[in-house]
Amino acid sequence: MPETNSGTNCSIPCNLCGASDAEQIRTKDRHGHFLRSVICRRCGLVWTDPRPTPEQVVEFYAHEYRRDYKGAYQPKPKHTYRAGKVAVDRFRRLQPFLKPGLRVLDVGAGSGEVVYVLRAMGYEASGFEPNEGYARFAAGTLGVPVRQGFWQAVAIPPESLGVVTMFHVVEHLESPFDVMRRARQWLKPEGLLLVEVPNVEAVCQQPHTQFHRGHLYHFNLATLEMMARRAGFAVTQGSVSADGGNITVISQKTHSTATVGAGEIPGNYERVRSILRRHTTFRHLFSRHPYIRPFRKLAARMEEKRSVKSHRPAREMLDALISDTFQPD
Repeated sequence: MPETNSGTNCSIPCNLCGASDAEQIRTKDRHGHFLRSVICRRCGLVWTDPRPTPEQVVEFYAHEYRRDYKGAYQPKPKHTYRAGKVAVDRFRRLQPFLKPGLRVLDVGAGSGEVVYVLRAMGYEASGFEPNEGYARFAAGTLGVPVRQGFWQAVAIPPESLGVVTMFHVVEHLESPFDVMRRARQWLKPEGLLLVEVPNVEAVCQQPHTQFHRGHLYHFNLATLEMMARRAGFAVTQGSVSADGGNITVISQKTHSTATVGAGEIPGNYERVRSILRRHTTFRHLFSRHPYIRPFRKLAARMEEKRSVKSHRPAREMLDALISDTFQPD
């Protein structure tokens, strides 16, 4: 069972509602190292406390994160293929909200596959990525306008964008609220913000793999939607992926700059805490997930291996994925 206590000791106030009434729910990361995670009793947001200094965070994401997570300074062909498939799926979900002439910015663009697909489909897209190796790959190998930088330092003209996307980004940041408020400044009136993050309620993975040092925050749909509203957006669509592993919120910039509400979400703390407490190794072993996921991964890796062999250059692989997905019937 996850470690919990009734203490209220936390060094960082809740980024959603500002409360300091938090309960410890974990003390270890996926590798068994110390990592203390707490949950806000007022709204149900989960975060790492204590956390690294801002200087350590910058160093980690600029130089260490991709090596730590992917084991490579720049993506290998298999990484490009995987990211390309994900990028195509992301475009298909975003496409109904896109209009001709909209400028799109991908925040935390990684190695540039989302920007590549958007541009291949005729949209003016660009991005920025804090990791130097992946940003160089996007600009040099894929030839897309992705620059290295952190959101606090990039120069984006106010009200110059139609859409801002943040795929698996805000959970890594010291203040998700601040980056969403900054995105609001970049967007034109009624511009769209898409945010996708892992779902803290997910039970499709082993319980011990859920928390790691790269993720500073953990959301469910209620906290992510509330974060968007408090940052000055009206939620257009909120969804959970088929396996329950990810959540996506698409929201529209409102006319008002006032912060909405106090961020309190009645009952959400109890909900999230209960799900985390019930998600034990024993329960997981008696669910379908440990037996379905390996077969799906094996099939995906076999397809990936075939494609990498037949389309070696990165752009060739991505062009093939785009052509196969969007070719006329």
